Amino acid sequence: MKWKSHRAIARAISQELRLPYDLERALSDGSVEPDKRPDPLLRLGKHGKGYVVRAPHHHPHTGTVMGLAWMARRAYLQGNYYWAMRSMGRALHYVQDKSVHTGFMFLSHDSREEAIARMDPPLEAVVRGMDMAVSSPDFVRKCVIKVRPRRNAKDAMYEATLYSSAIFASVFTSPETTERFLVDYRRAVRRRRLRWLSAAGMIALSVLAAIMFDNFIMMILGTVMAAAILAIDPHYHRLKGEAEWFGVR
Repeated sequence: MKWKSHRAIARAISQELRLPYDLERALSDGSVEPDKRPDPLLRLGKHGKGYVVRAPHHHPHTGTVMGLAWMARRAYLQGNYYWAMRSMGRALHYVQDKSVHTGFMFLSHDSREEAIARMDPPLEAVVRGMDMAVSSPDFVRKCVIKVRPRRNAKDAMYEATLYSSAIFASVFTSPETTERFLVDYRRAVRRRRLRWLSAAGMIALSVLAAIMFDNFIMMILGTVMAAAILAIDPHYHRLKGEAEWFGVR
């Protein structure tokens, strides 16, 4: 999208929420920053050698958007609203660019962005996006994944506005948690401690077995199994992310 479109969506969100001018400006400026100062992306080449490239815009990595959304959320929890808006603007830039179909070899890209730039962000999409928002990093991730490149300019503007509004509302929802979440999280933490004890016990037994049977492979297998016990715990990792999102220590 052109800068005009990015700024227009930022302004539509800001006006719906009646943000102060300085925060609207921070969101608007952030929404065009990736074109001025690209975000880096680490890639692995042959033989595992890493190199840094410019993060793609029309086909962004979900991790790039999520990293910026997390920066916005953490700044918000710390009360640094200016940098929260700046980071949020950068994140939404990729969401909005992703909604625009580039066409074959980018041949229709410029004309499609010109058509979008002549449109105003639909208020209906702003309201609908905010209404469907859920304060959760999982919700933000799902929104980023759901965005699809649209060939029709009107559809692209609607989708960009809808998901930008939904993600914005998700990130900037008051950091309040329900009692049920706290109970679930504390229960998951207790189970996590038991997993650590199980993993430690397994390593100890594998070391003992390796010594008794003079077989170093047994210790390696025990260590791998212990690592798997700790790694394969999606429920805990999800709740841990939610807890950080809500500022729960």
